[in-house]
Amino acid sequence: MANYNRSEAYQLSYSIPAIKIPEPPIERPQAQPGRKQNGGRAAVKVSKKTLGTALRTARIFTVAAVLLVLFAGILLTRINIESLDKEATRIQSLINDANSENTRLRNQLSSTVSKEKVEAYATGVLGMHKLERYQIHYFEEKAADEVVIVNGKAPAEKSEKR
Repeated sequence: MANYNRSEAYQLSYSIPAIKIPEPPIERPQAQPGRKQNGGRAAVKVSKKTLGTALRTARIFTVAAVLLVLFAGILLTRINIESLDKEATRIQSLINDANSENTRLRNQLSSTVSKEKVEAYATGVLGMHKLERYQIHYFEEKAADEVVIVNGKAPAEKSEKR
């Protein structure tokens, strides 16, 4: 049987000369003087390589523009948040000032309007006096045929009912 597990190697560079493949010349678009297309412009042929490069460049510029817009949006958002924080701080200080003014006015009101001062004003300026216990009468609902005596006097009788 033949031995197929041999590991012999051949160096072919000595026996076969290297073949150089010539590169195709780069085609440049040339305008044809006899033909007029696209509004008087000469027709231009664009190679696939040039078109691919242009598309790649357009994609890079598009991605860069999108990233720039996102970065500008983030900056504008942070500036807006900062201005809103300043406004909130200003409003909070106004609220604190209003609360302290409210407390001051309540204290002033409670010091000027006390029970003793109201009684002194009523008796001194208005000439009012406190009722004595015997001057206070409580009325209850009575039947229509009963007479109620007020301050020791009976009320004048009403004319007969119709």
